[in-house]
Amino acid sequence: MRWVLAMVLVAVLLGCAAKEEPPGATAPAAGVFTTTDVAWLQLADALHTRALPMLGLARERAGSRSLADLAARLGRAHRTGRERLRALLVRARVTGENPHTTHDMPGMPTARELKALAELRGVAFDRRFTALSRAYLEQLVLVAEGERASGGAAEARALAAEMSRAHAAELRELTAA
Repeated sequence: MRWVLAMVLVAVLLGCAAKEEPPGATAPAAGVFTTTDVAWLQLADALHTRALPMLGLARERAGSRSLADLAARLGRAHRTGRERLRALLVRARVTGENPHTTHDMPGMPTARELKALAELRGVAFDRRFTALSRAYLEQLVLVAEGERASGGAAEARALAAEMSRAHAAELRELTAA
């Protein structure tokens, strides 16, 4: 948890530092991606990547049909969201491996958690799946709000705002399921 909070703080500070210009300087162009933008895009992509297998487990293991249906909708929406994140990474000219995909961070289901979840069925699955999904969605909202507030590229901030709203709505659905 401390690692992610430190990373978010660094990203916010880098974003703020990128915005502090000397008097008379112009702000970065709307299409210029800052380090805050890239950090958010990579972190959100890694979160989506690690959660998609978890969402896929619900179809056959959930005890609640409404939870299984919600997981299926989330899986489709989050695959699309991941594609949008990756498209912006391409536009930002970010290449190579995403450094965050191998880290275990808050909201990101670990290999151990996924293995344990895959062994559950019914009500036990539903409880653990709901807890993991809640942590995942809350973290997505948190990092999207950080980007929305401190990002540089207008298109990254717009996607972050859209994702923040969508993930907050998904959290409400999860609570109701």
